Formats: sequence, C-alpha cells, structure tokens
Amino acid sequence: MRGDVHQTPIHAVSITQASEYGCVYAPGEVRAIGDLCRERGWGLHMDGARFANAVAHLDCTPADVTWRAGVDMLSFGCVKNGGMNAEAIILFGDARDKAEEIGFRRKRGGHLLSKGRYLAAQLLAMLEGDRWLDNARAANAGARLIADAAPGRLVYPVEANEVFIRLSTEEAAWLRDLGFDFYDWGEGEARLVTSWDQRESDIRPLADAIRGL
Repeated sequence: MRGDVHQTPIHAVSITQASEYGCVYAPGEVRAIGDLCRERGWGLHMDGARFANAVAHLDCTPADVTWRAGVDMLSFGCVKNGGMNAEAIILFGDARDKAEEIGFRRKRGGHLLSKGRYLAAQLLAMLEGDRWLDNARAANAGARLIADAAPGRLVYPVEANEVFIRLSTEEAAWLRDLGFDFYDWGEGEARLVTSWDQRESDIRPLADAIRGL
C-alpha cells in the first residue's frame, strides 16, 4: 500500500476464528498479526462466529487467543453454537474507548432490538456452566468423526466443525440420493458442517457412507 490518496487507507485487520475453511489460528499466529498491527497503528478485529470451536480445539483460555495476543475487538458469536440470534462485541484495552461509539453505530445500522434482555438471556445461558464450550466440543467431535472416515479426501485440516472433502459428481449425487446434504464448494469439493445438537448417532451414518465410497 502506497499510502496516498489513490488508495483506501488501512485502519484495521480482521481475521476469522475459526476460518471459513475450518482452520484455527493458534495464539502465536494471532500474536504475530497483532504485533504487525501495532507496529503500523492498526486495530485487530477477530470475527468469532466459530470462536467457541476454535477455543475448544486449542484447549486454551479465551484470553490467550484474544487480548493477550493483541486482539482489540472480538465479535463473540453464539448463533452457530446454539443461540437463536445473540452475538456480543467485546472490546479490549484502549479499544474500550469505542464502546459508546459502537452503541450509536448499532442504532444507526438498525441493529438495536427493543427487547435486549432476550438476547442477554441467551448469552448468559451459553456462558453459565461453560455450555458454549460443551456445544463447541460436541460439534468438533462430529467433524472429527467425518474426517476420520475420509482421510484421503480432506482438503484442509479439520480443526473446528467444518470438513472439506473431495467428491466426484457421481459420489456427491450418490450421497444425496441417500438423503445426505452438504454445500457444493466447487471443483469437486464438498463442505460439511456439524452442529452443536448433533449426536454421534446422527453423524455416524454419513461417516459410514463416506467411508464406503
């Protein structure tokens, strides 16, 4: 980036934890990005839609992979982990000065719901007794069940609740004929996502079918 008026200036870096490919940033990797941002005066935002899955995989504290690693702002997601529509923005360090501004931005963007206590109830229920981590561990275990059935087909390492496998057109059609569904990622790749409420008995038939391809 040249830093002149003909390019948009950079103010922040945003990373997704876990990523859209189901891979997880380790604390040291986040710290390296955080150090780079600090050197340049940028903020570091973490999109944590699958944050619970990442923490469960790393078996670390949330702090280890957020503020201790240089993250200024975390979007703490619950929707993909059992919540209905609850998300939270968590600010760390000097970024906490932006809390009031975020409140105005939320209102201006049309995201201020009138019954916030219903959102808060979901977040509290997820945090109490570490249900958010239990849910994530269950989803991660489901993904691992599928991954173990397709060792030669994996496109990316399975570190959260997403599995990318290689399937031919005929294989994908056969699985769908059996009643299974998944995302067609293109170029012979399929994306399978396991959820917090799936039991092993829900996932085992798909794993067995993939193993039999």
